[in-house]
Amino acid sequence: MRVSEGSVDDIIQILRIMTYKIQPKNYYDKTFKFYQHRFGGKSYLQNPRELLEVGRTFSDREVVEYAGVASFRNYHDYVNTKNTTLDCLLSPISDEIIKNNRLLDIKDGRITFMFEETMEK
Repeated sequence: MRVSEGSVDDIIQILRIMTYKIQPKNYYDKTFKFYQHRFGGKSYLQNPRELLEVGRTFSDREVVEYAGVASFRNYHDYVNTKNTTLDCLLSPISDEIIKNNRLLDIKDGRITFMFEETMEK
């Protein structure tokens, strides 16, 4: 969010850079302005390619909201539990935004992600 200043187009571009390991061709390449930043962290997208390819049939805003909500999940929790959902209490994103996003759903107080399967223990 900080680097993109909330621009949906820039966030999509950053997701593409991270997913497809895009390197800028030169200083004028539109990806160059993001090249100096590190976007690693403790969160994850389980199927970013599917989100960017199939998810593109949805709005860019929905794709960005999906990635934004997913950013509140912890990868280490996923490794231990294989659960890809997010407890609603851990998401500062309003329930209204989640309910209006066709890529997200709320079931039993947990947010589910369209392109990720949950294998609960």
